Amino acid sequence: MGQTLRTWITRSDTWLYLLLGYPIIDYVMRKILPIPIVSSFWDDGLLLVLMLFTFGAYLKGTRKMPGIKQPFLAFLVLGLALIVTDMAHADAGVEGFRAIYQYMLAFFVGFYLIQSAGQLEKYVKLLAIVGFVVGLIGIAQVALGVQTSLAWVNAGEATRTRAYSIVTSPNVLGSYMALISPVSIGLFLHSTTKKDRLIWAVVALTSLAALVFTGSRGAWFALALVLFIGCLMWNRRVAACFLIAGLIGAVALYFAPHLPVIGTIKDRIATLFTREYLEKSLSDGRLARWFDAYDQLRLEPLFGAGPGHHGGAVAARHFGTIYTDSYLFKSIAELGLIGVGLLIALMVITLRYGYRLVRQMTGTPHFFLVLGLFCGLFAVILHNMVENIFEVPFMALYFWLFGGFLTGLLADQSHAKQSR
Repeated sequence: MGQTLRTWITRSDTWLYLLLGYPIIDYVMRKILPIPIVSSFWDDGLLLVLMLFTFGAYLKGTRKMPGIKQPFLAFLVLGLALIVTDMAHADAGVEGFRAIYQYMLAFFVGFYLIQSAGQLEKYVKLLAIVGFVVGLIGIAQVALGVQTSLAWVNAGEATRTRAYSIVTSPNVLGSYMALISPVSIGLFLHSTTKKDRLIWAVVALTSLAALVFTGSRGAWFALALVLFIGCLMWNRRVAACFLIAGLIGAVALYFAPHLPVIGTIKDRIATLFTREYLEKSLSDGRLARWFDAYDQLRLEPLFGAGPGHHGGAVAARHFGTIYTDSYLFKSIAELGLIGVGLLIALMVITLRYGYRLVRQMTGTPHFFLVLGLFCGLFAVILHNMVENIFEVPFMALYFWLFGGFLTGLLADQSHAKQSR
């Protein structure tokens, strides 16, 4: 027993499995079995343990970090410099720095600890199963008519219940399901047995249903776009069929009667094009917050106000600012043009590595697995344009961790080609 436990503890994948269960573990630790200190810092301790494994893998020198290390280093130096230049608010700066940079460490964890596509498959399956459980809870909330905060419901809409499950809000759940849906669809296409296909079909349909019940328009549009891109990368005929089906579906939705689910979708989308929504958004809504972030950028165009100073949870605690409802605009206000340029570069490079891996995996058994993961990560980036998704620890961790996995496998593929 002791030997088994020792072996279990000394394996990096054990700790990675725990990290992949983040949403459920965190909810249990904070809401059901709260333990002083442990409940607040368990994820920090877990990430620290994984960083020790990462450092050990780095010392072995079996895998070299590609060109993304330069913008990562530049982004880190910029963040530290922004803290130093505003020591009067160092507490907010340090906390804001941590909120941005800590979870980016997961990229290095993923890059150095992934060993094979087979191992990635195990991680992706666990990611999908955890997402399935979270999505199922969200569906149950809607079925049971669980009360939804009025802050999440627009005036004039028939919708009064939005799924949020055990995560922060309906929009966060929407982004989570926009990640899980392509992943589970990829697992369905990847499967070779009827049993596996049935399992992943159920997971995919559950995540899609949960996404619909969140009422998160940004997540809907992000998923629709990445599914089209995924189809295009797979087969142009499939992409054309998907596009035609989408257009027919949009027309059918417009003329369809206000049935329970269809009415929710119609109301949420139709509201976007009303004068009332535009006026409210410009006065105290999303557009007003984006303009506030832009005004902050005008004051400090190159370097911004500094980490933790505008538009996020840290800034709300220290300075009383409101959320920007856009991680992009939050970053523009806090990091300036240079900082947000580096951040966007890191995301784009990560996606580019994922795209290259998908292309290299074409025709292999793991093609759909990698394609689904790529589309899920892309959806998260798109949704960050209209929501503060990376303010949620597990969403930032998932993105950078799986981005690191894809980059690590690409590095191995490139090294293998050079060795031939």
